[in-house]
Amino acid sequence: MRPHRRHTGRVADRMPSGASISPRPDSPADRTAVVLAGGTGRRLGGVDKATLSLGGTTVLGSLLDGLDADMPVVVAGDEQPTSRPVTFCRENPPGGGPAAGLGAALPFVQTPLTGVVAVDMPWAAPVLRSALDLLEHHVEVDAVVPVDTSGHHQYLCTAWRTESLRRIVNELGDLHGRAMREIVSSANIVELALPDGDARLHDIDTPEDLRRAREDIART
Repeated sequence: MRPHRRHTGRVADRMPSGASISPRPDSPADRTAVVLAGGTGRRLGGVDKATLSLGGTTVLGSLLDGLDADMPVVVAGDEQPTSRPVTFCRENPPGGGPAAGLGAALPFVQTPLTGVVAVDMPWAAPVLRSALDLLEHHVEVDAVVPVDTSGHHQYLCTAWRTESLRRIVNELGDLHGRAMREIVSSANIVELALPDGDARLHDIDTPEDLRRAREDIART
């Protein structure tokens, strides 16, 4: 996984990922997933990571397959065929980074909760779901951010109150070139503690990452 800086904002609490949290049956109708897919994949030869083949589908397809079927999805990236309805959008100008992609996607979100995830985390859907479930039980916070056992915050897989996210994005202004940690650092958060060795947020950033991901799928 790529390294992340420590969070410097306000941490309200930390919850283990195995904590007993009961999602409401109608939860997906309250949530939209925003997939950040506008990166250039420089370490993969400049290819669009979303379109790479993985397990009989694409990297984007693998992530979409893990999300709840009735959950609205907005993809900040170039259009491609998908197996489910998806709204595509792009930041202007393209290549502005994940925060700019999020800013472009937010106008299409019409639900009170928003899950934000990078496309190169194809197995992140269960963690995103847990973060959204936890957020529903912490009405006093803006967001839930997973944190691994080394203390690194996973800024590219987060759950948000949409109203709070819009406010922070508007306060920051121009998002071109900004990092997601700048958005998170302005939020009051709850941390979702990931178990030791949790691979669900492993990303595909290099040819070696892609090779291992394909080998893991072939073994299952």
